[in-house]
Amino acid sequence: MDKEVGERMSLVCQGLIKMLELSFHGFRKLSEESFAKVEEARKEVQQQSTELANFIVSKSSSPDHGKEWAKPYLSMASSLDRMTYNIEGIVDRLKAMTRDHVLFSDRAIREVNDVFQKAMDLQESLPDLILNQDKHLAQHIGEQVRSVFKIANGFSEEHEDRLIQGICMPNHRPCTWDSGISEGGVHSYP
Repeated sequence: MDKEVGERMSLVCQGLIKMLELSFHGFRKLSEESFAKVEEARKEVQQQSTELANFIVSKSSSPDHGKEWAKPYLSMASSLDRMTYNIEGIVDRLKAMTRDHVLFSDRAIREVNDVFQKAMDLQESLPDLILNQDKHLAQHIGEQVRSVFKIANGFSEEHEDRLIQGICMPNHRPCTWDSGISEGGVHSYP
């Protein structure tokens, strides 16, 4: 990997880590102040991401490089952008929870905390993976991602059971979410 590209990608990853951590804090506090901090971090990440893409494109126009050189880097930069958008989706869910006065049960809070923590742990591995390109670390992260998806899917199925049993309220359904990391990043789905 090109050293400068790797360093710039690592900076974007560090911004994403901060954004996810602030989102987790926002889940615990559900305040406008916490959402404003996430928004500030998002702007910083988007600026870094734009600079990264511009750097890759400008470097690809040099005689030493070309379009083929840039493609894998632009693909990785695009994945980082999708992570940003997915974290934004989580924050939108949190804002809706606040606006609609949706309360989670203690169990749901533990489940979301668990998935958030696992997602943050995975996200923290990305800068090292990008800079060192360690295949064993990549395999380990892949295994952890599958584990997070399995856990999140299990929580989602258990929630559906609680909906059917009448323990959870169907009118809160738009605020429920699965959360995990994939090549596109953290996901938040209605």
